[in-house]
Amino acid sequence: MRENFFTTIKSKMPHFYDLWSSQAHSLSFQNTRSDYLRNRISLLSVVLAVLVSLWIPFDILFLTSDQSIKITFARLFLSCFFFFLALNKYQFYSLRQIQFCIALFPISLNLFYLYCSAVLDFPESNLRYAYIYTLLPIIHVAILTILPITFKESLSLLSITAITQIFTDYYADRLFAPEYLAIYWLQSVLALMVIWSQVSKLHMLMRLYRQAILDPLTGIYNRRMLLKIGKKAMIECNQKNEPFSVMLFDIDKFKRINDTWGHSVGDKVLTGFTAFVQSKIRKTDFFGRYGGEEFILFLPNCTPDTALKISNRMLTAIRELKMPIDIENQSLSITTCIGISTYSENDTLASMLERADLALYKCKHSGRDCSNFHPIDLQYESDERLKIAEKISIN
Repeated sequence: MRENFFTTIKSKMPHFYDLWSSQAHSLSFQNTRSDYLRNRISLLSVVLAVLVSLWIPFDILFLTSDQSIKITFARLFLSCFFFFLALNKYQFYSLRQIQFCIALFPISLNLFYLYCSAVLDFPESNLRYAYIYTLLPIIHVAILTILPITFKESLSLLSITAITQIFTDYYADRLFAPEYLAIYWLQSVLALMVIWSQVSKLHMLMRLYRQAILDPLTGIYNRRMLLKIGKKAMIECNQKNEPFSVMLFDIDKFKRINDTWGHSVGDKVLTGFTAFVQSKIRKTDFFGRYGGEEFILFLPNCTPDTALKISNRMLTAIRELKMPIDIENQSLSITTCIGISTYSENDTLASMLERADLALYKCKHSGRDCSNFHPIDLQYESDERLKIAEKISIN
């Protein structure tokens, strides 16, 4: 039932689902947000380490010697912990590691709050200096404002502080005291503002990310981001001794579609083709727009034989694809050429794309609606370039 509910939310309200949970985020956005959060965590750790230490003179001045010694050591330990987080920020790579690191903030701060409350014998009177320690949960909630996190992450972090405070106040027998009910109300209002701020930051980060890396028409990776991801995937496959293949798509006679039906129909063809390919690829594959009517599909852990089989299945399915164009209830059929190359020793992404491009041109000059694999053979490459150049000059 729960799964069906979230599936419905995801389909009906995709933007809300993106803000609710990170599960709907793409791998590349998770990496981008992880980098952003890592820097925020480092800065917040340094600030907290300094601020926690700066309060030591006030504890020595206003608390008893026994209390000040115990709390001073706790402050120094907490400061060292935050400095450790700041210095080791590059040890956290994945989003899950970053989320764990963020959770350490409320956990460590609330443990400090519990310890201080016990040392101070759960202070109540607002005329005593020790009373300021009962306001620490408000600070714990406020510091989370700078983090661009999802609703789900935010509620999880805030619940740590809420449970700790309720437990402390219950143990001190002040859970329903009027002044503490006022504090709960203040914290609730502050928590809502914090969630709003966090989700607004996440929403802005997502908008900037999409504008920077996604093609505005098709919604898939643009050329710059696609090549960046492809290079990273190729290096990872090489390190793991796994095959890596590239497919370069070119929609046949696309200019004729624009000239005959108009650019609005051409845009529908591009978006329809994009949606179709995305529905056929694996989650580990990377698909993007290379430019115009050309698209690239990066296939990690994919051998040449498998890539050829995939391309043949794609070609067959594309021939059967009918794209409605909203003109007199008509639909268009399209075909495509697919150039394929696979990683070889000392290859670069540029050399792989060049071979895929040569294979694509061979498809175009072989009647289109076909795929071709380009082997890594220098003499073969040279001959192919000459043949293509001759055909272009003749035409």
